[in-house]
This record gives sequence, C-alpha cells and structure tokens, in this order.
Amino acid sequence: LDSALTDSDLCHLICCATEFENVKIRQEELSEIDNLVIKACPLKVKKPVHDSSDKSLVLMQAFISRSKIKSFTLISDTNYIASNAGRVARAMFEMCLKQGKASPALKLLRIAKSVDKQVWWFQSPLRQFDGEVHTNVFNALESRKIGAESGYNSFEAAMSLLDMTSQEVGQLCHWSKGGEKIKRLVKMLPQLEIDYTVQPVTGSILRFHVTLRPTFNWQGRWHGGAQGFWLWVEGGQNRIWHHEYVIFSRRTHPESTSLD
Repeated sequence: LDSALTDSDLCHLICCATEFENVKIRQEELSEIDNLVIKACPLKVKKPVHDSSDKSLVLMQAFISRSKIKSFTLISDTNYIASNAGRVARAMFEMCLKQGKASPALKLLRIAKSVDKQVWWFQSPLRQFDGEVHTNVFNALESRKIGAESGYNSFEAAMSLLDMTSQEVGQLCHWSKGGEKIKRLVKMLPQLEIDYTVQPVTGSILRFHVTLRPTFNWQGRWHGGAQGFWLWVEGGQNRIWHHEYVIFSRRTHPESTSLD
C-alpha cells in the first residue's frame, strides 16, 4: 500500500479481494455495465470490463452514486459487493494505521465511509441528510470552488455557509425559503475543535496534550448515541507516529475530552 496509490487504485485493490472472486461477468450484463461506467463512475475504470475486480469496481461506484440498476443479477451482485466493500476497506485502513502509512490510511477511511453512507467524499456532506434537502441544492453547492482544488474541500464548502446570512444561503442554493434550514443542518455536521501543547521529553520523545471539543449540534436522529473520530499524529514522509479512536456520546455532549 504505497503512498502514491490514487483513490482509483485503492478502490480497484479493494475489489481484488478474494470476497469478490465469485462475482461473474455475464454477456447480457455488459451493455448496462458500460452504461454505468459512463454515468455512475467518477473514478477511473479500465475498459473493457473483463474480470470480477473490474465489475466489482463499477458496481461499488454505482452503489455509492446511488444509481438505478435494472438487471436483477446486477442488483444482487451490487448488494453483495456493498455488504463487503466497506469491511474490506476498513481492514486495509487498519493495516495502514499499524504500518504508519498516513496517505493510504486517509484515502481508505474515506472510501469506507463513502460505502457506508453512499456519499462520495467530494460531494456535499449535506447529502447524508436524506430527504431534507432538494437535489438542486447539492448541485449548487458542489459547483462551488473552495481553495486550489474543486471537490476535495466539500466539508469546508459546507461550513463556509455559516459565514453567510440565511437569505444569502437560500439564493446561493436556489432555494429561497431553505436558507435557515440548510444552515441548521450544516451546524449538525460532526466536527471538532482541537487544542494541543507539545513538550520535549528526550531527544527522540515528545509529549502531546490534546483537548478535543465537539462544536456541532447533536441530533439523535442523525448522530445516534455516539460519534467516533480517528485522531493521529503525523510526521514527515506521511508517517503516523501515534493514533487513537475517540468516541463522543450524546449523554456527555458537548463536554471536551483530553488526551496525553
């Protein structure tokens, strides 16, 4: 798992797992698969689709993109792939954590979360609020450019709406009466405020004191009883020196948590 691997490479690697070896390519499915490659696959797919890993990659992307699939056999295969892809991605993520590889770890984690939520990491995180926001709102938000790149800053793009008035948000999203509701949903997006101090102990050891404070509004319907966050200390050459999984509960929200 090299740091140079792209998102597409890692997705294909996930689909090369033994879990997907039994996914067969049927002649009658090829036309619909080719159509899905065009309409439902934002990540690169090798053409033509000729083996189980290629087909699994197409169907995994179609699942995340929430594309409508017509063939009964493709629907069955998609459900099977969706039930396993997230687990395989998280297993590979855990491997990268143990090996201290930050770049592939981050990419695999967001792939796993994309499978779980059926939302791409470069799409607006507001898509997680099913049925609450009109589709044209997502199109408007995802067409905005934040920073040097477009797409990979979707969270920052959503949070920037809090700096605007409800009327301005409504105009931007082409939903004049929805500005206040959109801002209310943005405030529910899980995020943390991080404060830390670093003290040298020896020439090769540093001591970190980290304070994490949740800065979002908790809503049981969307957040459940607990929310987990991965925290790691990353050094040069994308090396992870330490990592922890931190859980915040609804019962103690919005209390902060301190780590040493």
